[in-house]
Amino acid sequence: MNIKLSEYKGVVFDLDDTLIDRKKAYSEIFTLLYKEHEVFNSKLTLEESLSFFWTLSPNNSIDIKNAFSEIKLKFPTFKLDFENFYRFYYDNMINLVKPYDGVKDFLLQLVKQNINFGVVTNGNEYQFKKIKNTGLEGLFNFVIASEIFGYNKPDIEIYQETLRQLKLTSKDVENVIFIGDNPYTDIIGAKKIGFKTAWIKMDFEYPKDLSPPDYIIESFNEIEV
Repeated sequence: MNIKLSEYKGVVFDLDDTLIDRKKAYSEIFTLLYKEHEVFNSKLTLEESLSFFWTLSPNNSIDIKNAFSEIKLKFPTFKLDFENFYRFYYDNMINLVKPYDGVKDFLLQLVKQNINFGVVTNGNEYQFKKIKNTGLEGLFNFVIASEIFGYNKPDIEIYQETLRQLKLTSKDVENVIFIGDNPYTDIIGAKKIGFKTAWIKMDFEYPKDLSPPDYIIESFNEIEV
């Protein structure tokens, strides 16, 4: 069943692995890290290293401090300190991440049809840099980055702010749809306030212990303007 966005008063997108391909960029970043540091490439194959690095990103998200701690725990001689690891990860992410095929044209259709839409993303100022470098800047009515706003998805406060940015009220929650890839932040948080939800599968199965989304989709091909 296709989703028709024009039927809603407000449309909200997650950013990473929803509009832009963080997953591919993540693999490219840690491939670079592997090649540049003997502590990895002298002991493990690239495949073995990537298998470990992916354990640092459960549910399609990363806690950068925890990721650094886990790397140092497993590889104590890793030479980068946290500040340089942080810059390595985010600077490369900005340069490597790309929008999914067709996303920009899809968003331009939303603009043309005067759809009320924006982005709510967990992260900091780097999220705005990703949007700029992927050519998506200026297309959204608003962008909320959690670390700048002060609350993370799935905190209810960030969804309340989303309603305000959409210029809607609590009476309109069922006329808002949130589209994202992370069940634990995007879907559960949006359901908590009463939004309709669409989960992009990303080759995963939806957790059985969570309340299901209203829609499960494979890609933007199942979304109509």
